[in-house]
Amino acid sequence: MRILHLSFENFQDVPGLLSRSHRFFDDEGVLMTMTPSTLGFPNGIMLNYPLLNSGLIRAMRRMTGRQNVNVPEHELRLRIKGENIWQRTVFKTRDIIWLNQLHKSWRRFNLSNFDIYHFDGDLPFIFGDRILKKLKNKRIVTHFFGSELRKWGMNPFLKEYAQLKITSELDHTKIDPSLVFIPISFDISGITPRQHENKVLRIGHSPTRRSAKGTGDIIKAINNLKKKINFEFLLIEGVSNERCMELKATCDIGIDNIGNYAGTGYGRSGLEFLALGIPTIVEILDDYEYLLPDHPFVKATKRNFEDVLYNLLMDAELRRKKREQGLKWVNDFPAPKRIITRIYEEYRRLGWV
Repeated sequence: MRILHLSFENFQDVPGLLSRSHRFFDDEGVLMTMTPSTLGFPNGIMLNYPLLNSGLIRAMRRMTGRQNVNVPEHELRLRIKGENIWQRTVFKTRDIIWLNQLHKSWRRFNLSNFDIYHFDGDLPFIFGDRILKKLKNKRIVTHFFGSELRKWGMNPFLKEYAQLKITSELDHTKIDPSLVFIPISFDISGITPRQHENKVLRIGHSPTRRSAKGTGDIIKAINNLKKKINFEFLLIEGVSNERCMELKATCDIGIDNIGNYAGTGYGRSGLEFLALGIPTIVEILDDYEYLLPDHPFVKATKRNFEDVLYNLLMDAELRRKKREQGLKWVNDFPAPKRIITRIYEEYRRLGWV
């Protein structure tokens, strides 16, 4: 089979790794993106949709509040994109611009010649259903990552056309219990775990978006702790993933996120820390523990984060234990072959293979 993975951007290489993992089943996975990766991950076939991620568009997102992806737990509900007339007008105008660019690529890359269309990020080439009507005899998957479903909602046309709906976000299972939870995959090959700790322990934190990771709360707690004990804090931002990994490899403790601001659980950052043999703090609500059996993360909340971090700094045996647990878990639970096998189980359930 040929499977097309279409994504707005190959963010954190999640869709890219999924597309490459089809080789485990001797199928061909192809990655297509709308805009280049801001972190240096592979782009696959580029649609080069205009304006996306330009300085002007980023400024507009800041002014309109679109960069704020935080949704409190009590406000989680299934939203539908284009619920109001302003949204629909924006989306339809954007579709006209995007269709012109898509037309140039459709024949060039023979985009009708795939068996499965895996829309990573719930965007089927354009907002509207014009392309989905062309693909009505194809197999359609929508796959949610990050804040899209939580903040902006589900594409109404994929809600209708997609035969398989997947999420890799823990709290999405509360927004729509019909979604199939499949964790993000992560490839540890090429990552060498740390062997020794620094004499002065170093804590690392690498937020892509500070407001989503609780970075303000983290920095406040760090400053309080520095009055009590000696350690270093490294805030990693605005660098390529390659450089980010180099900097993370110098740390002894990792912090993914706290505060439950934009999701409940770890992200790629937490997996990178674990693969480096670094005990990692993250907020995971008890409601979602069953989805992450035997996970090795050091759990913390905004309220107890300072105490949790203090204990981890002071307890060398706990750090050693979490290092060993983390390396074992990250080698198995998010392994690309395991994750793509779960997806193929859903394919089989639907009679696609």
